[in-house]
Amino acid sequence: MKKPLLKIIVLLFFFFTTLSYSQSRFSHEVGLIFGPTSFQTDFGISGNFASANQSSLAFGITHYLKFFGSQYNWRSGSSFFSDHFKLKTEFLYTSNTNISHEGVKGSGPNVDKLDAMRGNIKMYNIGTNLEFYFLELEDYSSYFKASGSLNPFVSIGLQYSFFDPDITVNGTSLEGGTEPYTELIDKWQTGAIFLEKDNTFGVSAGAGIRYSLDKVDLVLDGRYQYFFSDNVDGLNAPNDPANKNNDSMVFINVGIVYVFNKY
Repeated sequence: MKKPLLKIIVLLFFFFTTLSYSQSRFSHEVGLIFGPTSFQTDFGISGNFASANQSSLAFGITHYLKFFGSQYNWRSGSSFFSDHFKLKTEFLYTSNTNISHEGVKGSGPNVDKLDAMRGNIKMYNIGTNLEFYFLELEDYSSYFKASGSLNPFVSIGLQYSFFDPDITVNGTSLEGGTEPYTELIDKWQTGAIFLEKDNTFGVSAGAGIRYSLDKVDLVLDGRYQYFFSDNVDGLNAPNDPANKNNDSMVFINVGIVYVFNKY
């Protein structure tokens, strides 16, 4: 628990240090986001997107750093980078429950065990995303453009996630139990269940669009996030070819962003 906490403190220290240093050189935006998440896990059939799990909502707060100050104008000059890039930092919470083995067909003891098995994931995520906007921010910016402007973007990011998985059988958690877990099918009975709180880094890629209003912007954003761990869902049967991939997540969200010094 100490190591994840230390990493979070370091990230927050870097964020607030940058914020205080950049009052004149940079400008800022803050916002709220929410939307459905879908984890791609070892539940269901490997490679079958629809078999992943039940979707649930995630909620978060965001901060955008623009690489020009609030006094930005044509006399101060600009660069391609400041005209097209923003740095987005976010804190996200999601809780996916009732994850099941969709796509399983037939009958028999193994099918009954899979039907009785459920997964739950609680996650806190801190991420930094570099966003590239296709239209120049000088033209789109609140300082120069009236409301009603659209600006599409793409993004790449580095993510840090603190997760807490759980596996239940007929509503009873396996946490605190002992191996072998005979309630499960053979490949998960020994050495494949991980129900400890843990953390991992990951990477993300996404795309979206911004719509400018008088005082705020509306954002529609979608991203794919790949975790550097296969334990996010609590399952990891390393000798099973069907479970060879790390866990991942798709997050579709809408947000409202307040732009400081918007005229």
